[in-house]
Amino acid sequence: MDKMPVIDVHTHLGLRGYRQVRCLADIAGYHWLVLELHRAGADVDEKESARDPEGFMKKAIPYFDRIKHTSNHYCMIGMLRDLYGFKGRTITAANWRALDKKIRAKAKDTSWLRTVADMAGIKHMTVAYSDGMPDKSDRYIPYEYGEYMFAAITRKAVDQIVGKGNPRPTSISVLEKAIEKRVKLLKSKHGVRALHIWIRDTWAYVPYDKAKMDKLLRAALAGKKLRVADEDQLISCTADITAAAAGKLDMTLQLFHGMWRYTEDYHQSACSFWNQDYMRAIPMFAKKHPETMMDIFLGTRIPSHEASSIARSYRNISVSGGWWHGFTANTLHTFFRDRLEMLPDTAWNAYFSDGYTIEWAYAKLRLTKNRLSLALAELVEDGLMTVGDALAIARKLLYDNAKRIYKL
Repeated sequence: MDKMPVIDVHTHLGLRGYRQVRCLADIAGYHWLVLELHRAGADVDEKESARDPEGFMKKAIPYFDRIKHTSNHYCMIGMLRDLYGFKGRTITAANWRALDKKIRAKAKDTSWLRTVADMAGIKHMTVAYSDGMPDKSDRYIPYEYGEYMFAAITRKAVDQIVGKGNPRPTSISVLEKAIEKRVKLLKSKHGVRALHIWIRDTWAYVPYDKAKMDKLLRAALAGKKLRVADEDQLISCTADITAAAAGKLDMTLQLFHGMWRYTEDYHQSACSFWNQDYMRAIPMFAKKHPETMMDIFLGTRIPSHEASSIARSYRNISVSGGWWHGFTANTLHTFFRDRLEMLPDTAWNAYFSDGYTIEWAYAKLRLTKNRLSLALAELVEDGLMTVGDALAIARKLLYDNAKRIYKL
């Protein structure tokens, strides 16, 4: 499997102003690792890792031993061993400075990004076009944060569609033309292949009367607070417009679900969550747009079986990897067993990193391959497939399916 090509269908490479880490604190400051360190007792936060790398490391070091069994720690240590020759079981006061020195040396290597991607076998990675493409090669595939079109119910969102300072639409028909124009521009000018869709997880696609949407749109753009039921209908309308426009241009919708912020603390409060109505409405949404490919990204284990059953029934639905709280060793194993046992081998992707740096993309691929290998080996041992079957399927799940789904 390590010799197979890979496509990473979702990254945030470059979002924070850098694509490869600059020091050990950039690695240890990954937000899920910080959350675990904080829960273990470390008085650290994600921003501190960039603001004061040395101070962050000194606070974090006593607590790495308490999280050395977690999936994120496994990813980190494996990546440190492969990329920097690290020999330790975890980061300690005795070894961190030598490791930090090696990382800082690699940070000066302008070919490091390409080197790590090549080591991982990553042939293509999606990158938000707004974060910039690392180079002009075909390795990097642009996507757009498309929430402002999918849920075009605020003045800020609509201004992003029509351009700040331009007249805002006063009817759904005018908004529809504006969204279509925006999607065409994203494809023709920026080469965008996918729209990232992550809106409030309490929303669900619902039927609506399009004739009544003009009034709701005008109210929303006037700054009035809509009833939740009305807001759901208006979002469903703009979601339909966006899905139809994307489908015409072979753009894939990436639908993220499975996380809820219980307080204002961004990552500390981001807990596993599942909205049954959201999942149950996807078939209705997908059926309405058979020409539009939709890829589901789950941040929680609970709806795995339901998502697989939906992808089993609709040709324009796929499921990919594991996101946020869904990215743990056992949860990935559950995802993969569900999908292997329920879906054609063309209906899902095993991997995406959600990584902010190339090093974390590499790290998450290690765990993905580990869990995929386990799931496939179990089916071989149970007599449900051959080794040849497993290897052929693995290539599809790591490369071939993503290439087809994202029209690469």
